[in-house]
Amino acid sequence: MTKFTGLRALALAALIPTTLVLAACSAAAAPGTGSSDSPAEPVKVRIGVSEIGPIQDVLKTVASENNVEIEWQAFSDWTLPNEALVNGDIDANAFQHIAFLSAFNVAKDADVQPVGPTQITTWGLYSENYDAVADLPAGAKIAIPNDPSNGARALFLLREAGLIELGSDIGIYPTTEDITKNSRNIEILPVVAQQLPTTYPDVDAVVVGAATIDKALSITSDKALLLDDPHADTSLPYTNVLAVRGEDKDKKEWADIVAFWQDPRVAEALKTESKGNSVVATVPVEKLRSTLAELEKLAEDIKN
Repeated sequence: MTKFTGLRALALAALIPTTLVLAACSAAAAPGTGSSDSPAEPVKVRIGVSEIGPIQDVLKTVASENNVEIEWQAFSDWTLPNEALVNGDIDANAFQHIAFLSAFNVAKDADVQPVGPTQITTWGLYSENYDAVADLPAGAKIAIPNDPSNGARALFLLREAGLIELGSDIGIYPTTEDITKNSRNIEILPVVAQQLPTTYPDVDAVVVGAATIDKALSITSDKALLLDDPHADTSLPYTNVLAVRGEDKDKKEWADIVAFWQDPRVAEALKTESKGNSVVATVPVEKLRSTLAELEKLAEDIKN
């Protein structure tokens, strides 16, 4: 792993985004090049997340060992971390997959770009009252996320479950209008994604992230009626990323920060925290960016 401690502070000042807070003055020397009494001060970055948990603590430790101080900023609404990033209130965010990011970029005419993968999470179909897909009654109420990317993922899972059929050439963003067959008259109820665990007892089933429902309701993935495969090619759009403003995407230092997610301690913390429902992702950044561009084009076509 490349360490910040091997870089001169002058190089850091020239290469990192201007919104990053440098505690060292631009004339300070890197460790070993100046007085032993004046080691280089750490680089400080502000990263937006949806919540702060054990994995963030481990990442903070790994970063500090590489002379980087991470300040986590939690947001309760999934639209806010991107808006804060665009507005310059934070330096990066790490909460979303690239399908969600593509929808944001198109809707807001923004340029937020991935600089590397973080993790990917399994999603599933869960029910409090039924033990199998076949047990769901006609007219069953199924709650899914109301945002374009996660809602589309939910529809794909319902199609895999055999509950609905979708039209051809629907791309990555099908909506309920793309349902061509619903022989069991399933009633699909779009709700805010964060409210799906709350909705769970009041509907026949929900489509939600396995880690989310486990954390909220202690419902493990073995209770799911159906799970998707996070390693399948079709799951690529749902790879979570560290994202920055487009103007900053090629700054070398972001690659160093992305590498923190590959530390074995982070992988173990993620496995423990998510109870195995999330894993560290290793998709090359070039593939993430090309996939993002493809998804943005699809979203633009739908928008127009």
